Amino acid sequence: MQHTQQREQVERISWARAMIFAVGFFFISALLIGQVPTYIFNQMTAASLAGFEQGTLALGVTCLVGFVIIQVVVLLFDPKPLVPPIIFSGLGALLAIAGLAIILWAAVTGNQYFPHADTVWNPVLNGKVLWFQPDAVDLVMIGVAILVVGVALVFYSVLARNEQRNPDRRDPGTTPAIRAMIAVGGTMLFAFMIFYTFVNNQQLASKIYPQCPYAVDPTHGCPGPITGLFIVNTIFNTFLGIAILCTLGAFALRLHYLMRPVRKRTMSGLYMVGIFLAQTGVIFLLLWFVV
Repeated sequence: MQHTQQREQVERISWARAMIFAVGFFFISALLIGQVPTYIFNQMTAASLAGFEQGTLALGVTCLVGFVIIQVVVLLFDPKPLVPPIIFSGLGALLAIAGLAIILWAAVTGNQYFPHADTVWNPVLNGKVLWFQPDAVDLVMIGVAILVVGVALVFYSVLARNEQRNPDRRDPGTTPAIRAMIAVGGTMLFAFMIFYTFVNNQQLASKIYPQCPYAVDPTHGCPGPITGLFIVNTIFNTFLGIAILCTLGAFALRLHYLMRPVRKRTMSGLYMVGIFLAQTGVIFLLLWFVV
């Protein structure tokens, strides 16, 4: 009788894990039911196909990024991992550097979108490059996706190496690292919202770079490619990116600790979620490629 009671207590789900599941399913349901279909409808009924192509490509790449991260988690935390975590750390560092380089190159040179309106290569059906409309590919989005995959590989490979050194699989709760990331991310996000609400980008750009506040103009001493508005937007985007990265890192680390005691029962479900994301991503990529 005593063994039966202990077994039942082990199988119960904690309130923290239940809250994580509830909040996660709520936001996923809100996105799938409300935001994503509305976004697709608006882009499909717009006057230009460029927004629809950018949107379908972004959704497809996002789904594939989720699939890759889930597969990395499954490979790293398998009871008998086939690939050492150090390989994922090295690969993740290379991907993160490559993604950051693409973002910086596209932003500094002004080549965020491809193809340009003046780019022509084997046009078909009024397209510029094949049948693709101008600005069909957002290179900054591609760079961000590669950067996220690289950071995720480094993050989970470090956790996997720590678990190999320490066999303890208990839930340590909200660790100081999680608290620090929540505090930093929340504070930076709050500060970003205040500045974005009360500070005018164009006025700040004029104060930072009076000779070249908004656009490149060689006749007025602004050869480019750096402008005051570019500096302001870069600072804001970097600030917001760090805040989001810290917040997501805290959530991912807490979820990792919560799922660690029940990992054997959840790995199969996690793998199926990854397969679903891969299929959805391929569908969006096919829409982007065909349309």
